Amino acid sequence: MNKNLSKKDRIVDAAARLFARHGYSKTVLEDVAGACGITKPAIYYHFKDKQALYEAVLCQRFALIARKIDEETRKEDPLRALEAYVETFGYYLIEDPHFGTIFARELADGARDLPERCIKNLSQILKRLDEILQEGRERKLFHEENPFMIQLMIVSTLSNYQSTYELREKVLRHLDGEKEHINPELEDIIPNLREKILKALTC
Repeated sequence: MNKNLSKKDRIVDAAARLFARHGYSKTVLEDVAGACGITKPAIYYHFKDKQALYEAVLCQRFALIARKIDEETRKEDPLRALEAYVETFGYYLIEDPHFGTIFARELADGARDLPERCIKNLSQILKRLDEILQEGRERKLFHEENPFMIQLMIVSTLSNYQSTYELREKVLRHLDGEKEHINPELEDIIPNLREKILKALTC
């Protein structure tokens, strides 16, 4: 853990690791406190309960990815903007792997514990994708497609691929021969998915 972080940020950082590993329901504040080397009451000084801590973990990340996507996709060419959309989300998962794992859990659970603020950030991300697709259609570059479906293709594919690393490794132990083409790294999946999305959308 980064010792230069404030106590509040260290709590959020430790909680992100534990929420990613155990999920929301199985993560307890005693474990978060232990991971930070502090007492449980010290957590309550910054967060009123586990839900507030979970909201801080997720909303911090959703706000950041929403801002990154908005900044990186402001390109004149809708094709380049769509490429940037896929790449920005994908490379953020490499930068912050806990986010992808937590988000994959939320997707599997129907976003049952996803805070409302995070849903608003998610809607901003969807809105930006819709703008890109609409501009592409106006320029006769893209076919008509449901932006929600495209977003789920991007988000679900990348989040679930990242979060299933251990499962994929276990499966590969039962396979003989060359395996790298079956189980590439996430950084290799990103351009592959980008090209598939573009191929599906372009006229």
